[in-house]
Amino acid sequence: MLGCWLPPASRGLAQEIDFDRYAWEFPVVGNIKGADDLVQELREEIQAVLDAGHLAPLNCRYGDLMPSPVESHFVYQEPGRIITTLAWAYPHLDAGQQAAVRRYVAAELEDRRFAPWGEYPMPHDVGARRELHPMDRVWGADVKFGMNRPALHTLYGLWLYGFRSGDRALVQSRWPEIRMAYTRRASQGNLYGTMGAHIAMARLAEKFHDAEIRGEALGNLSAQLQAGTNFATVENLCRSGYYREYYTPRTANARALYHGEMFLNISPEIGRYLHDHVHDAALRRHEEGKRRFPLWWLVQAPYFCRWTGDESVGLSPEAVGMIAPLERWLVLADAATLRGYTRSVPTGKGDCYWLEMLVQAIEAHGTLQWTDVRNDLPAR
Repeated sequence: MLGCWLPPASRGLAQEIDFDRYAWEFPVVGNIKGADDLVQELREEIQAVLDAGHLAPLNCRYGDLMPSPVESHFVYQEPGRIITTLAWAYPHLDAGQQAAVRRYVAAELEDRRFAPWGEYPMPHDVGARRELHPMDRVWGADVKFGMNRPALHTLYGLWLYGFRSGDRALVQSRWPEIRMAYTRRASQGNLYGTMGAHIAMARLAEKFHDAEIRGEALGNLSAQLQAGTNFATVENLCRSGYYREYYTPRTANARALYHGEMFLNISPEIGRYLHDHVHDAALRRHEEGKRRFPLWWLVQAPYFCRWTGDESVGLSPEAVGMIAPLERWLVLADAATLRGYTRSVPTGKGDCYWLEMLVQAIEAHGTLQWTDVRNDLPAR
């Protein structure tokens, strides 16, 4: 249930942006009922992550790409991406798993290759395999496809982890590295899926009494919320830079993809902003994806889409990452609808987009209240 959320009266007109609404409010959920089966499924999937240790990026290979692996497609290449997923799952885990998550996150932060301030992409052949099928080697481990993608969004996961777990001391101990990573990458925060990093940094800086970064993050957020009201401007950033491989004449002419890349890794706050200020344009693009791939929620849904190579059949997990969050925060789908999408299964271990969809389905069974995080709420 989504409580106390009324849309603006005239979404098609230019509106003044209520900045604090997005900078400081987070959707706190309580009184969850009727989701015990989903919680149990989440715990089983998270246990597989905890048992495996550090996870390598997921190699999506759904067809014969011989004799060359040049079209290898990896997801979850961003150092620290799994921390966001563990943060979302944390309140729904048992006490033993919560303790294990704390140890897991601490270990990820100890290795620069895997921490959110590490260099993108993570090594493709280091860590436990996410794939559930046997592999005699990691085909295409050196392929550079996707090298232009942003990694700034993982900083939101650090804030979320501290907020939902209460383990803020761990995050604060890494503030110099977090601060430096933000300063280096702040320019990446110009997509809907990366703007949440500005929110995270403002909140962390507020908590850690860093006035300089707080001011910088709030200034960046204000600028991007204003710029983001022009959907075409944001898409052009994908077309010309971050996701330009997906805007080639070959893929466009084949109508082989859904261009929802600007939504990948979106935070609830920015989903709320889309609902309030970019509703019609975002909804048109969202519905386009659902029309093209009506079974987007089904693991490796057997569409020919060129998403993972010219001879491949099957959607990348990114389809879930683009569509599921907007079902929750833009469409405001009810609990029954969100539960229906979880009839699928994740694509391997630590499938971040699928697991986060599962968490949102669980929390849709509760009462949601947008709450100012500066009140320093307990994790649950």
